[in-house]
Amino acid sequence: HLPQRMLAHQTPLLAMKQWQKSHPELFKKQVRNRPGLDS
Repeated sequence: HLPQRMLAHQTPLLAMKQWQKSHPELFKKQVRNRPGLDS
């Protein structure tokens, strides 16, 4: 994971986890760092 300038130098996964904490109603599933297909 490469840090992103637009994400305040966070990885995309960390940014998604932080967004899920502040807006839980927008997510149907828990954000997880698991390799493979989303099923």
